[in-house]
Amino acid sequence: MSESAPVSSITTSGRVVRAALIIFPFGTIILGIASFGFWWVKRVQVEERSYSYATALRRDMSLTAMERYVSIFHEVLQLPESERLTSVASFAESSMSSDNMGYEPRRDRFFSGSQEVSNVDAEMAGSQRLREVRLILVLYGDQARSKAESQALGGLMSLANAMAGRRAEDTLRFAAVPMGVKDPSGRTALERFAFGMANRGERLMSVTLLGGAGEQVLSDVALAFRTAQTGAIVQNLPETQDLAATLAAMVALKKNFEGGSQ
Repeated sequence: MSESAPVSSITTSGRVVRAALIIFPFGTIILGIASFGFWWVKRVQVEERSYSYATALRRDMSLTAMERYVSIFHEVLQLPESERLTSVASFAESSMSSDNMGYEPRRDRFFSGSQEVSNVDAEMAGSQRLREVRLILVLYGDQARSKAESQALGGLMSLANAMAGRRAEDTLRFAAVPMGVKDPSGRTALERFAFGMANRGERLMSVTLLGGAGEQVLSDVALAFRTAQTGAIVQNLPETQDLAATLAAMVALKKNFEGGSQ
């Protein structure tokens, strides 16, 4: 009798272990599904609050508002080289922030030599096709074109503010990317930006360049985003040199993007 107890104990323990081995994976799966469900509900709630907040901060485009953006960018683009690119990125990020426009800007900082520079973008995520992106892009950093670049950057900010909270089926993204700089791996800022999109599994549907890009820039854009392979459409808007022309161009662009927006 004394020897049967350990055998019974071992048998019982074995059954418990076997049961645990069977039940535990199912429990883990169920817990994982539940966790994903909680995460998804929370994400939707956060996004809805963000859209509501952005809608409240939406502002129609006007010459007065655009003049402010353009004048600030014009002053910043006259700064010494060591300050110019960083200051443009900082002001773009601040302008599109949750406090000012309701966006959550993404600032990708990296070093070009000893200088810290950044790619900055902000978006309204698509309601149906989250990974399909329509990009409105300003490439800046050519001092010979500082007037046209300040108009383009000011137009970008005004358009972003006027589109805040307008959700379409796909993602609408606004971006400011510096030219003439490379990250430690040797990629240009534009190539780095395009690599980030590809790494996130995004599909670029179209890119609208503001400020009038030259042939070399258009070639760089085509190579960086692999438009020949992906079929992404590139629209090159002519540069504008005054506020009235910039406002008219942004109003027309806004109408194009409003199709399907909420």
